Amino acid sequence: MRRSRAAILAGMGLAAIALAGCSNTDTGGAAEPMNIGSMDSGITTSESVSSGSFDQKAADQYLTRNSSISLQGSNVSEMTNTVLSITTEFAGAVSQQDIRNEGELSYATLTVRIPDTELEPYLDRLAAVGEVTFLSTSTTDVTTTVIDLDSRIDTLNTSIATLTTLQADATSVADLVAVESELTARTAERDSLVAQREFLQDQVDLSTVYISIAADPATTTDSPNFVQGIVDGWNALINTFAALITFAGFMVPFIVALIVIVVVFALIRGVLKRVRSS
Repeated sequence: MRRSRAAILAGMGLAAIALAGCSNTDTGGAAEPMNIGSMDSGITTSESVSSGSFDQKAADQYLTRNSSISLQGSNVSEMTNTVLSITTEFAGAVSQQDIRNEGELSYATLTVRIPDTELEPYLDRLAAVGEVTFLSTSTTDVTTTVIDLDSRIDTLNTSIATLTTLQADATSVADLVAVESELTARTAERDSLVAQREFLQDQVDLSTVYISIAADPATTTDSPNFVQGIVDGWNALINTFAALITFAGFMVPFIVALIVIVVVFALIRGVLKRVRSS
């Protein structure tokens, strides 16, 4: 019994040492960039990492790319439909779409996910839809993060395999509980890292494109409207009279005060003349 427990504790110690080793892994990225947008993800579920790591580990560099493009044209609705058709053609997906109408003006914004290998051709097609007023593409290198995650996942897989063997060899309830507790913790941590790794792979495989579409200012200029001109003129006239009346009301207190001052001054002057004549 003591020998079995000692073997289990020793195995758990080795698993802990192996797990700690992942924190000291060299995570330096490679120098040569490469296009990795067409690579297939090596992991889809946590179970698939139990016996190995991601197939992508042989890649030299992992890059995520985001683009923003602003288009301008005469018909926002038609341009939006064209953009949607092009997105479907490039096997993309629209994750957000918003169309706003403000009077005679209309705007549209879309967020699209496009396979990374198709980003440049996709942007070229969008540029033909309308006038490009803004275009920007940003690239982020996540190679170091990916390498670190892969290393930690591999180390945890080794630790889980060791703990699984110890679980099968446990001869007491205390040993079994201790092993299962460690096994549950390591499995949960591994699954969390796998989810992070899958998210990064998705960001590498699919580029995000933010699209804004607006009407050409030349097509939104107000057209002549005689009736509207009469209405606007009449409203202006009424507003002018209202302003004059308001101003007159504002001046009444000052006029009354001025009259009182003049009357008082005349009375004083009359009194002084009587005093002098007497």
